[in-house]
Formats: sequence, C-alpha cells, structure tokens
Amino acid sequence: MEENESSLAKFEEAEDEWDNVAEITPNFHADPDKDVNNDTSFNDNMIVISPLTTVEAVIDYINRSEMEEYLSQVKHGPDKNGFRKIFSCLLGPPSLPPHLRQTQKLVQATAFIAFSNEVPLHLSMLRTLYRQLTGSTLDCPRYGAHWEDIGFQGSDPSTDLRGVGLLGLVQALYLVITPEMFPFAQDVYHLSRQESQEFPLMVLSLNITRITLHVLRDGLLNRYLTLEDDVWTTVNFYYCALFYHVYHIWKSQHKTISSSGFVLQEAESFGRANVGLVIKNFERFLNINYSVAVKQAAREQIHKYTKGRVGHS
Repeated sequence: MEENESSLAKFEEAEDEWDNVAEITPNFHADPDKDVNNDTSFNDNMIVISPLTTVEAVIDYINRSEMEEYLSQVKHGPDKNGFRKIFSCLLGPPSLPPHLRQTQKLVQATAFIAFSNEVPLHLSMLRTLYRQLTGSTLDCPRYGAHWEDIGFQGSDPSTDLRGVGLLGLVQALYLVITPEMFPFAQDVYHLSRQESQEFPLMVLSLNITRITLHVLRDGLLNRYLTLEDDVWTTVNFYYCALFYHVYHIWKSQHKTISSSGFVLQEAESFGRANVGLVIKNFERFLNINYSVAVKQAAREQIHKYTKGRVGHS
C-alpha cells in the first residue's frame, strides 16, 4: 500500500513538473556566443535550456568511469574446441589489435551499465532523444506518458533498457545527434507515428542494438573495425545501417506492429550474413536521399542546441 502511494506521488509530481514546463514559451533573443554569466540582462525571469548531449561527451564519461565491474561480465563469442576451434582460426573473423579489442570490450561492457537517476548525463541522453525526435526545445520530465511519443513502453524509459543498458541510449543518441544521420532519424520517427504503420520507435531501436551487440561479440564487425580503426563509430554506424534495413522493409512492404517479430528475425539473419552489404546499402541511401544542404541544416540545428540557449519565461 505504501509503495502504491509512493508511486502515485511520484507520478503526480511528474505531472506537475510537465505542467510547469509546458507553460514556458522560450524566445531566443540571446546571442549564442555570448557568455550569459556576464550578461547584466540575465535575470531570474529567464530560463537556460540545457544543451543537447553529444556522443563524444558520453564516450568521455564512459572512459572516465570505473568499468571493471562491467568489463568482468563481458562474454566472448561461443566457446569452440577441437575441429571447431581449428576451423574458426582458419576461416573465422580476423583478430583485432589490442587497442581495438579493448575498446570492443568497453562497448560490450556499456550494455551492463544500468540507467541511474543519480547520473545527470543519463537523463540528459534521454532528453536529447526526446527533443531531437519530437522537435521540442524544452527539457521534459523524468517520468510521464510523453516518453511513449518516441516509442518507449511506459512512463519510465529506464525499464525498457534492461536488455542493452546504457548502450541502447548511446546508439540512439548517435542516430539523432550525428548530422549525417539526423534526417534519417526524423524519417524513422515520422513513419513510426503514421497510423497505418506505427511502431514503438525506441523499443525497435533497443532490439536493433541487441542484434548489433551480438554481431560485435561474434567478431562479424572485426574487418570493418580494423579498416576504420574506430570501434565506437563503426559499431554505431552499423546500428544505423541495420536500422535502415528494418525501416526499408517496414515502409516498402507496409508492415505493421503485428509483423515486428518476423521483421527483426529477418534483420538479424540478414545483418549477420551480410555485414558489408548492410553498410553499403545504407551509405547509398544516405547519398541519394539527403542532399548536402539537408545535412548542413541538420549540422546547424545540432550545433545551435549543443551550446545551450537562453529564453524568457
């Protein structure tokens, strides 16, 4: 009984917080390059809209964190012995140099980091996703039905992250905060909101992260990790490419939520067997569908809000 009352109080508080936020109408009169701390016109009637969180900031946070607990939970690919081990050595994926292998483990370990209300960056990641997908310029509350707008299953997004942890947010963040990816992210969001083909975007995204994690674990990305010499970017780009594969099937074949399980099964099989083709198809799609001007507009929008803005209440 006490737990129910506590939960009710928490959501009532969140509702009040949302009402307060909704009443604020920002007017961006401030110069983005101006130091608001030295601006004598800055007063209590003005609000600071938090800057968007970047993938670079999150990776820096991960690199500075105590990761031993999570690294110890990382599992390698399936155990091999006898002829399977010999066969894998001869025809299996190429091994990674030490510096890439360490970062590969770090990416895998990120999936074991749970969302924490005690870490401001975690909430900033969630809010960046919401703002970039919906077009909102205001920070939304931690709890509330608004999270369902971007495809979480309820009022608390952290409950959907249990399968892939913080990595699920990192990859979705890469999709919405990378200028070359952002126009595609907007198209995915718009499709997810179409009544005839709607789907829970973030739930789908987290499933694609799960598939990506298995592809990484099994060494299927090793060739591309070595080629690019950048584990985080390569893994995140592959996630986006696999997301495009699902998006293309969903849109062109007029799939609905009832088909989601089959679509994901097909995507996993295809994505594992055709890593290079998945990447090439996505690169072609980006080049054909989004002009330089569109990507530049995305870059300017992201740059504008990663610096933080000031508005009047």
